[in-house]
Parts: sequence; structure tokens; C-alpha cells
Amino acid sequence: MPPPPSTSSEDLLPTLKASYLTYLSAQDYSDIPSVEAHLSPSCSQIARQNPAWNLSNRAEIMQALTRSGAFAARTAERARGKVEMRALTPEERATLPEGERERAEREGWEGMRVVLEDAELTGRRVVVNYYWRREEGRWVQCLHDLLWVGPRAEGGEDVGEVVFGRKGGEE
Repeated sequence: MPPPPSTSSEDLLPTLKASYLTYLSAQDYSDIPSVEAHLSPSCSQIARQNPAWNLSNRAEIMQALTRSGAFAARTAERARGKVEMRALTPEERATLPEGERERAEREGWEGMRVVLEDAELTGRRVVVNYYWRREEGRWVQCLHDLLWVGPRAEGGEDVGEVVFGRKGGEE
């Protein structure tokens, strides 16, 4: 199946941001099907720091989120932290493993760098390259490339527009 007609990442950014924020806000244990609706059944996760966190499909991702208490943790991050998002650079897209790069091209994936930060509570930073593709006429997440989970000081620079919370500790 050929990829959908090309759309620039910049044109898609508002759509992907809105989708991601809806996905993030649904993670409160009350409506798991709402979270699942944002993920392709074949959505997978690559965990660069810890390959034991690699997951191969939506069911495994949902089990891991539920089991780890990530829903509650992300609610706290939204309350006191920030979320930054921007389109991926060509260099960042090129860091996908070979097989995934080929799939991304073939299936017309679009990606965003997302940084979740919880500086006030734990100082934790999570850096993820999220990828979406069109399925049944809508954009759904198809890969979570988890780059960093840990202290902010070691997790890289700010990535761009703050879409939730405040930037750099500003009130």
C-alpha cells in the first residue's frame, strides 16, 4: 500500500499536537479505551536506555502503562511540569533503526520530539520521538522511540514550544 499523499510536518504539527495532548489527558485510569484509540494496534516502543522496556504492540504498551502507574505519574507531570513538542529534524528521523526507517518511508510516518518534564516533583525528564501514520483516515501513534528517562540535567536541551505548563521554571 503506498503512503498517503505527502503533507509537510509543519502543516501536520497542530494536528499531531492536539492528538498527543488528548492522548496525554486521557491517561487517568478512567477511560483506557480512550488512550488505546490513539495507538495503532501495531504501535511499538523502542527504549534506547533499557531494551527490556521495548514493547511490540498496543496491548503491551497499555499493560506497561497501567502496571507502572504511568497514568498517575503523567497526571502529576501535567499539574506541575511542562510538555514541549516540535517536529523532528531530518537528523533525528535518521536515528531510527534501519528496518523502522524503511517502514517510516513506506508508510508515510510523521514524527515529533516530545519532552515531558516534572522539575518540581522529581526533576525527571522523559524524551520521546513519537511517530504517527494514517490509519482509517486518522493519524494514530505507530512508534514510541523512548530516548531518555532520568534527571533533567542529563536529558538534553529544551526542544521548542511549551504546549502545557511553563518553560524554564517561569511562573
